[in-house]
Amino acid sequence: MAATKYSHPFLNGLKSIPEGRDDEIQEIREWMKSQPHLPYISDEYIILFLHSNYFKVKETKDTIECYFTLRNNSPDLFSNRDPLSPRNKTVLDIAHMVALPRQTEEGYHILLYRLSDFDYSKLNFADAVRVFCMFNDIKLSEDRLSEGYIVIFDMKGCSLGHITRVTLPALRAFMQYIQNGHPCRLKKIHVVHTVSFINQVMGLVKPLIHSNLLNLLNFSSDGPASVVDKELLPEDYGGPEPPVKKLHEEQRRNMEENYREWLIESEIFKVDEKNRIKKPSKGMFASFTSSFKSLDID
Repeated sequence: MAATKYSHPFLNGLKSIPEGRDDEIQEIREWMKSQPHLPYISDEYIILFLHSNYFKVKETKDTIECYFTLRNNSPDLFSNRDPLSPRNKTVLDIAHMVALPRQTEEGYHILLYRLSDFDYSKLNFADAVRVFCMFNDIKLSEDRLSEGYIVIFDMKGCSLGHITRVTLPALRAFMQYIQNGHPCRLKKIHVVHTVSFINQVMGLVKPLIHSNLLNLLNFSSDGPASVVDKELLPEDYGGPEPPVKKLHEEQRRNMEENYREWLIESEIFKVDEKNRIKKPSKGMFASFTSSFKSLDID
């Protein structure tokens, strides 16, 4: 397929390609040529994967393999990426997904997620994960090569009813993706306004979490001001920035108007199992467990 402006990880291009990384890019490029099941991707895409792994080649190969394999094997999560489709619109109606306007002193971007409608019957878990991944892809495109991400999950409004909506195949694929395939530098995950049944939630996800990710998790019964500088927060959390609802509406409009075609076309980026030379074992993701993208834990 001919490359278009939509077939790259950065909708508006990568402004400055890191210098002195030609050898690593070439090594990954040559390796991908020897893996006919992998799609052809631009050098910018390779740089995104290398950057997320601090330019370690072996870990980068593992991330690429996981990323494109999951995008093929989990169509519930990685196809139907039109933000204007009814199912995706429902997710955007019941949840707020926002990137906060300012970064931390270290240059980290802050992403905040919360429910805006507390009716658990409206939640389809696989749909929610799909839109979450679409939103994250847009952030990677807009932030280009970010030094890191701090994630805040606000659990206010979560009920046991929401937990009953979680489907295990989607949860398992999502946890594999976040830990092994998502090409970003994850620095911290703050879960705020934790609920009384957090132990049940952790009982569900803990078997799927590697120790590296557990080290990034932090729980607070208070709000976001207890985990990040208040000056970075929206006004509904005591900070100077616009309210979460306004940020969500702006960023949703950006997704629907500027990124719609890009998101739809990105469905093509997946492995072609017919061309895989060495068939993966049933535990193909076991090899990723040890590397977990070699995150630098601060």
